[in-house]
Amino acid sequence: MNNQIYKDTFSHVGKPTRVSREDKDRITWNKVSKEDKENWGSYSDRSNSFDDTSDIDDFISLVNRHPELKSYIRSFLPGNTNLIWKPKPLGNYNVDIGIVNSTHELVATFDVERWREWNPDWPTYYKHIHFLGRKNKFLLQNELPFFMCFLNYTKNKVLVVDRDTIENYPTIEKKFKRKAVRDTVRELPLSSGKLFGESFSVLETDLFREGCILAL
Repeated sequence: MNNQIYKDTFSHVGKPTRVSREDKDRITWNKVSKEDKENWGSYSDRSNSFDDTSDIDDFISLVNRHPELKSYIRSFLPGNTNLIWKPKPLGNYNVDIGIVNSTHELVATFDVERWREWNPDWPTYYKHIHFLGRKNKFLLQNELPFFMCFLNYTKNKVLVVDRDTIENYPTIEKKFKRKAVRDTVRELPLSSGKLFGESFSVLETDLFREGCILAL
């Protein structure tokens, strides 16, 4: 037996490299990608992942059907009576909706998201409201009233959070276990939102009883 062969076989191999906790996190929790965003924004009733025309129309319709939602929004606006909706007031890659006055001056802005998992009732694993970090630019571009509006999949319910409430919470990096990704968000308690719409479940009534407007 040539002992030297056995001795030399692994003589050049160093000790196994330990993977740090940070490296494990980077491997397991990938940053949300462009492809992720496109997949999550794809619905059968959209021509592409960025086509939110129907979501905008349905949100405005929801406001018009629910006086309590219209009154809530109106409480943030100036006293002008001639106010009208304006989709994409700052271009296609900015907020989804604006409200303008009779001189076409912008007085408020809205961004609308549709949640696939909220279908038709609130998912039990949704423990917080998350405002995406990439939408912080909507808060920085002006000081107008801003509303983040989350539609459920069937678009008969909406969760609304106003600018002042959003800005009370810092931007953090959050790991989302169900999708095994990480993203930059502001994490808000459920009680910071206002829930409007139709056909609320018992869970939704319980979750949003405190601090939310239940339009039953």
